[in-house]
Amino acid sequence: MASTVKQMKTSSTTSLAAGGKAQGRVSSIDSLRGLAIFGMILCAYIGWHSDLPAWMFHAQLPPPDYAFSPDVRGITWVDLVFPFFLFSMGAAFPFAMKKRISNGAGAAAISGWLVRRWLILVCFSFVLGNAGSASSSQCSPVWSNLFLIGTWGGLFLALTRFSFSKPAWNRAANAGGVLILAAAAVILQHALGVPLSKDKCDIIILILAYVSLTGSLIWYFTRDSIAARWLVFAAVWAVKALDSYTGVFSFIPDAGSAGYGWIFKFEYLQYLMIAIPGSIVGDMMMKRNAQGEAGMKAGGKEAAAAILASAAAIFQLWGLFTRHVTADIAVTACAAAAFALMTWKRRETWSDIVMTGMLLMTAGTVFDPIDGGIRKDWCNISYLLVTSGMAAVTAGAFLFLETKQGIRLSWLSRCGQNPMIAYTITGYVTVPVLSIAGIMPLIFKAAEGSPFMGLVQGFGITAIMMALTIFFTDRKIFWRS
Repeated sequence: MASTVKQMKTSSTTSLAAGGKAQGRVSSIDSLRGLAIFGMILCAYIGWHSDLPAWMFHAQLPPPDYAFSPDVRGITWVDLVFPFFLFSMGAAFPFAMKKRISNGAGAAAISGWLVRRWLILVCFSFVLGNAGSASSSQCSPVWSNLFLIGTWGGLFLALTRFSFSKPAWNRAANAGGVLILAAAAVILQHALGVPLSKDKCDIIILILAYVSLTGSLIWYFTRDSIAARWLVFAAVWAVKALDSYTGVFSFIPDAGSAGYGWIFKFEYLQYLMIAIPGSIVGDMMMKRNAQGEAGMKAGGKEAAAAILASAAAIFQLWGLFTRHVTADIAVTACAAAAFALMTWKRRETWSDIVMTGMLLMTAGTVFDPIDGGIRKDWCNISYLLVTSGMAAVTAGAFLFLETKQGIRLSWLSRCGQNPMIAYTITGYVTVPVLSIAGIMPLIFKAAEGSPFMGLVQGFGITAIMMALTIFFTDRKIFWRS
C-alpha cells in the first residue's frame, strides 16, 4: 500500500521513504506506515477458521461465517490499518513536495507530477485487481501461481528506480517491465481464461490514488496556512455530515450510475478527513526539523503523559468494540484534559501532535451515538474522526520514543519506506512460492480450529513480508509511484 502513495525514492530525495537522518526524513512517519502495513498483512493472513475471537477480525466481518454485516457497530484493531496508512500518506505530503517547491517547481509542474503519480497508482490498482483474479482460473494452481510471480516481476521492473549510471538503462528496465505486464494481460485472458475487466481493481490503491492527488493539491495551496487547511477539513466534514444526515446531495448522480464507477466515486474523497490531519502533523514534524527543536530527555511527567495518551487510545478501541460508549466518551475526554495539563508548561511537537489526536478521538466518540454507532463500512463521521485521532496519537508516541527516548523502531520504519513492495510481495511472491512447494496447504490445515496456530500462521507470513521488504530497503531498491 496508500496507496502506496509515497514517492519511493532513494535517500537523496525527501519523501515518504527512509528512517534515518537523511534530509527531510522523520522515522516516526515511516514507523506509522510500517505499522499499518504490518497490520494489513497480519489481518489478511491470520487463521480465519482458527476459532480466534471476533476482535481479531474486521468488526463487520465477524466469525464464524465472516459475512459482511453493515449493521454491526464498533471497530477492532483491524479497522485501523487502512486509516493509519492514509494518515501516514498525508503526513508525507510536505516531505514529498517541499523540495520540488524549493527547486523552483510551480503550480503547473507540481500538478503535472501529481497527475502522473495518480495515473501510476490507478494503473497499479487495475493490474493488481485483474492479476489477482488468476486464482479463479481453471488451469493448474501451479500455473496461476507462476503467473502471479511473473506479474510481480513485471511490476518490479516497471516501478523500480534503478541506480544505473545511465538513465537510458533505467528507462529500458522500466519499459521492459511494462511489456511484461502487457504480456501478462494477454496470458491472463487467453491462456488462463480469465477475462480482463475495468471493474476489477484494488480498491485500497484506487482510493489512495485519489486521496493522494486531492490531498496533495490541498496541501500545496494551503502550505502557508495550517488554519486554512483546517477550514478545508471542516468543509469536507460539513459535506460528509450533510450527505449522511440529510441526503441533500442525493440529486448528484452517482458515478456508478453514469457508467464511471469503475474509475471514480465521490465517496473516495471522504477519506480526506484522515489525510488532511495527517498533512498537518507532517507540517508540524517538518517545522520541528527546520527549527532544530531540542531533544532533551523526557522527564517522568512527560513519560506518564505519553503512556496516558496511548492507554486512552487502547481503551477507546475497547470501548467502541464492546459498545461501552458513554464510558468511552468520559474516559477519552478526561484523558485529553489530563494530558493537556501534564504537558502544557513544556509543549513540544510530539505533545502537540498527540493533543491533536486526543481532540479528534474525543470528537469521534461524541459522534458515535449521533451516527448510530461507529462503523468502517459504510464509514461514518465517527469512524473518520476516531481513526485519524488514533493515528495522530500513535505518530506522536513514535516521535516521543524517537526524540525523547532515543528509540527508533527500525524494523517498522524500514518496512514503511517501501510500502508498494510490502503491500504486494506476500500475495504475489511468498504465498505463490509456498503454494507451489506444497507448504501453504499444510499451514492452512494446521491452523484450522487452533487459535495458536492461527496466530502462528499470520505472524509467520507477516514476518516473511517484513524480512523481504527490509532486504530491498537496505539495498535502496524502492518502487516509485
